[in-house]
Amino acid sequence: MKTTKLFLTIILLFALKTSMAQETWYPHVVMVFGNPQLPNINSVSIIYNDFGGIICGDSGYIANWQFFSEDYWSPNFNLITHQNLNSVYIVDSLDVHKAYMAGDSGKIFKTNDIPLFYGDIPFYSQNSPTANNLYSIFFNNYLEGIAVGDTGTVVRTTDGGSHWNLISSITQNRLYSVQFPSTNLGYAVGVNGTVIKTTDGGGNWVMKTQAIADTLRCVWFTDDNTGFVVSRNGAIYKTTDGGNNWQSKPSGITQNINAIRFASTNIGYAAGNNDKVLRTTDAGETWIIQAIAINQANYKGISTSNYGQVYIVGSNGNAIGNFPEPGSIQKYWNNGEVKITPNPAKDYLTINLQNNKNYSGLALSIYNIQGQILLQHKLKQNNSEIDISQLREGIYIAKIRMSDGSFRQGKFVVVR
Repeated sequence: MKTTKLFLTIILLFALKTSMAQETWYPHVVMVFGNPQLPNINSVSIIYNDFGGIICGDSGYIANWQFFSEDYWSPNFNLITHQNLNSVYIVDSLDVHKAYMAGDSGKIFKTNDIPLFYGDIPFYSQNSPTANNLYSIFFNNYLEGIAVGDTGTVVRTTDGGSHWNLISSITQNRLYSVQFPSTNLGYAVGVNGTVIKTTDGGGNWVMKTQAIADTLRCVWFTDDNTGFVVSRNGAIYKTTDGGNNWQSKPSGITQNINAIRFASTNIGYAAGNNDKVLRTTDAGETWIIQAIAINQANYKGISTSNYGQVYIVGSNGNAIGNFPEPGSIQKYWNNGEVKITPNPAKDYLTINLQNNKNYSGLALSIYNIQGQILLQHKLKQNNSEIDISQLREGIYIAKIRMSDGSFRQGKFVVVR
């Protein structure tokens, strides 16, 4: 009897732990203007207070988070490069919001302006000291940043990106990822189990013992000594002594893992090929496979906000988050007076004036995000179907004049 009770208790505790570590994940719409092919997204970075974010990907794709809808990424209209952009990192505080990107052929870009709503992100090219591909960029404070890439390339800035210098490399192995848990202490990892470490903010690096004979795709430390690397075939390794020794942690999957990020000391996420997302709540000792119902995405980037939101991006325009509840944009207009469906829309909008009994003066105007009026319609019934097939893919503002002369205004999205 005691054995049976113990067995049942173990099952119950395991089920409870699994349930607590399981989250609900929702698709986020990645929009493309003038290009029907969805981009491969390589990196995501979110402003810590969750008021904006940036993703970047192949062929110069850049998009920013549309705060009003909570589930849309709106792309730059104008390309700043045709090169692949591999990494983006936002440096932010209450007063400063900057972002940096690194990509193929040594490309480095910077912006001092991250729009919360509409418009291109004004990235500017930096003078890069290398033509080697760069795969990861990280800033340990507002002035000092590091980017790493092919043949052990390490480049550094100490003046917020105005100047970048090539740092003497201690390896010829490709470096895929760099991260600083504190101002002076940082780690970079790459092929052949390469782990290098700096204690002076990136000016000098030392090689750690190559105890892992595999390609390391991402590194993340939760403090100066406790860190993680991920690799092929579901491999996750943890160190508690600053990279001197590594212990393998069971992931429960065999797919390659490409990214890892911790939101706190105990709660972390890993993501990889074939829709695989993992979550830990015990500082990486055990990992729970998350249920993801997306189309075979190879996830490459993870970012978190201070409020626990998690953003994950990957191949073929796939982007997911552990928020919001489905259809948040669809609920935007459902305010008891006006309801617009569907949202996002394609060829038609239905305007429902709920409980309206006076049609005198009712009118709908549709504007683009530059404020130019595109369509106008008189509304003569509670349910009016509006042809929007001539509108291009994008974000629009609908303004409805009510019978009493007041206005109701909101946003909707057109997809093609």
